[in-house]
Amino acid sequence: MEDSGVDGTYAQELHQKQVRELLNKEKIKLWLPPYTNEDGSRGESPKELITRYSQDLQITQEAVSGIIETLRVHALHKLAEREKYKKSGLALLKIKMTGQATSAGKMQQISLEMSLDVEGKELRDMISHQVSLPPEQLKLICQGRVITNEGTLAAQGLKHGSQMMGLCLSVTQAEAAKQQEDVNRMMDTRKAAELLSDKAETDDYDIQIADQSGRPLNLPSAEKKALTLAMTLHEKGRAALKKKEHGRALLLLLEADKEFRKCRADILNAVDNYAVLCLDIVWCYLCLKNVEDLPDADSRLCASEECFQRTYGNNMERLMAVKGGSGTELALFMRLHLLQGIVAFHQHNTQQAGRLLRRAEEELQRLTVDGDKLAQVMQMGFKEREGRLALRVTNGDVEASVQYIMKKREEKKAIGEKVEEERRKKKIQKTLGSTAKGDKVNVDTYEMLLAMGFRNGASAEALRQSNNDLSLALEVLQNHPELLDLPDPSPSSVPITDDMLAQVVSMGFESDMARNALQKHHGNIERAIEDLIKSGGVIQSPISESSSSSSSSSASSEGMHR
Repeated sequence: MEDSGVDGTYAQELHQKQVRELLNKEKIKLWLPPYTNEDGSRGESPKELITRYSQDLQITQEAVSGIIETLRVHALHKLAEREKYKKSGLALLKIKMTGQATSAGKMQQISLEMSLDVEGKELRDMISHQVSLPPEQLKLICQGRVITNEGTLAAQGLKHGSQMMGLCLSVTQAEAAKQQEDVNRMMDTRKAAELLSDKAETDDYDIQIADQSGRPLNLPSAEKKALTLAMTLHEKGRAALKKKEHGRALLLLLEADKEFRKCRADILNAVDNYAVLCLDIVWCYLCLKNVEDLPDADSRLCASEECFQRTYGNNMERLMAVKGGSGTELALFMRLHLLQGIVAFHQHNTQQAGRLLRRAEEELQRLTVDGDKLAQVMQMGFKEREGRLALRVTNGDVEASVQYIMKKREEKKAIGEKVEEERRKKKIQKTLGSTAKGDKVNVDTYEMLLAMGFRNGASAEALRQSNNDLSLALEVLQNHPELLDLPDPSPSSVPITDDMLAQVVSMGFESDMARNALQKHHGNIERAIEDLIKSGGVIQSPISESSSSSSSSSASSEGMHR
């Protein structure tokens, strides 16, 4: 990329960066003689050095001399600030305001001197006063983290000279952010965590988290909660991105980042969600024109690249071996290289920026789908999205695309059936209790006993007594025939529908008895009819059975204590 391809300001910044690198390489200290006199005034720069830099960088000697003087003054200014901080203990903080409230005018730059021992609220209140904006409409972000009201500035990682982004939110965005803060605060309380843990054990809250191939991951409950909350916040952030609400999106994405960091590295390595989150955060930085966070953007892009290469291979060779294609993932690499190119450009690494942007352009061209071929695939009854992805994977081969879609549908169905089967077994297992050793009753062994003709209650009790040993369980059933009359394990209540009642009543049984039988067998129509036939059509209400059982139990208990 030639210097002529950029504007004058960018060229000046580039030359200044190049001169600074040369000075640092030669360990030249501009605040010392001969560059600076004892009184702090401008000294003299060796002509040999200026001539050499001019030739190396292909710029005039006057330009080199001017850049050296600018860097010298800046170095003296930094030294003075550092000395002032040592004496006063007041750190200099720089804030660039951005967001909706400042979109009409030029971004406001604010410099504040304050102790790092104060809490975040005091800093936000001070900036709020300067920009004439309510504190609730102001968010402060430094090095990829939101500065909270609670906690000192030092504890939140701020230092002397820290640069921050002051994000100005609209009234509606501030309300949404406040609501999200309330939700997150609630999620952090012990009571809410316990409630969530209880819900996580129910089928209503049984969220399946899968790896890149779609296979479910078995995670500890605490990490499952963190990962679930992180992905939920990520999706909310992406929804805000689609609406171009970049400020609110960034807040949600940084909250997601905080939750992701609660998970172990090996768990994050199994999914590419965190790498995609990093791409979205960097995109927000660029949309908000927040070049102060280039170091954080650069480190996030490095993390994304490592994740993608580890998961898919440098040239997506692992992806091709596992999935047989690379449509969606190629789009991720294109986004990565585009963002890396933009960040490199702002860091004045023009050659690297040009290489990355050309690579992103090549990947974009590979992602482009022929409209006629897409129409052919859609005419066969497939959706536009799956047709587009399939054509990308198969390099535009219509026939291969159809086969690819069919294969993916079969794989998705198989994984769905497996997940559903695991959910079904988990639901049954909750009704079976634990063995004498404290292990959960094995559902597969339990269903083997059912297939042999044993009743549910007898099978469950036999496995509890035999610690899931099938042979011992059969012995228990043979030696204790009284177990065969045990009631079925009690699952969560199943609503008795009119359709269920109609099917049982149609067999000639009374409506009340039909309802009692269905309640007793938890909605199992076949078992209800079988029981009605055996009992001559009379079934006592499970509620009254439970009451009498409870009374009997109570009386028995009293007898034991007398």
